[in-house]
Order: sequence, then structure tokens, then C-alpha cells
Amino acid sequence: MKSEVPSKSLEWSNLVLGAGFIYAAYMFGELPVAAWNAGITGTLMVCCSAAALTRYGAWAEWSNLLLGCWAAVAPFLLGFGSEPAAMWTHVLLGLCVAAIAAMQLFASRQTHKPSSTKLSGLGE
Repeated sequence: MKSEVPSKSLEWSNLVLGAGFIYAAYMFGELPVAAWNAGITGTLMVCCSAAALTRYGAWAEWSNLLLGCWAAVAPFLLGFGSEPAAMWTHVLLGLCVAAIAAMQLFASRQTHKPSSTKLSGLGE
């Protein structure tokens, strides 16, 4: 397994988006559920992205993919989907994080694909 991030700029993007969630938590002071969700989800995104920047592992991308999907559906599951600012912030940032994580996973699989060439002369 390679320990290098397929695209550091994409990983930095997820880190910044996670920080955006943390910042948004302060903006949702009137909505405690949205604020707590944004703060916790953003902190986890930042931690996963920072870990992936230091030593890449697919687990960090899978974590960000799941966190992004969670953020996108959380407004509807936690009951703040009727608040436009909180709902759209969660949905848009969550979908961006999930899409970037999916691109990172795809790029990682492309660089780790085994060669399909057959070695000749080995036990044929």
C-alpha cells in the first residue's frame, strides 16, 4: 500500500470543507442540533483529512465519504430540514466532501491496480 495521497489538493479541500462545518456550527447557535452536528462532523472530517495528509489510508477516504453522506441527510433525520441555511449548508458541504472522497478512492484504486500481464516461465 502506498502511503502517498493520490491528490493532496483534494485532501486539503476536504480539510477546508471540514473546517467550514466547524465554522458553521457557530453560525447555527439558535439551532443546537444543527450546531452540534456541524461541529462534530466537521471535526471528524478535519481529523480524517489531516491523518490522510500525513499517511494516506483508504480508511480516511471511506470515513470522509460516510461523513459527507451523513451530513447531507442529517438535516432530514435530525429535524432541522425546515431551516434553509442549516439544511443547505449541510447538504452542499456534505455532498462536496463525499464527492471528493469518492474521487480520492477512485484515484487510489487506479494507482494500485495490479498489472494484468502474465509472467511467463513461472510454473506453466
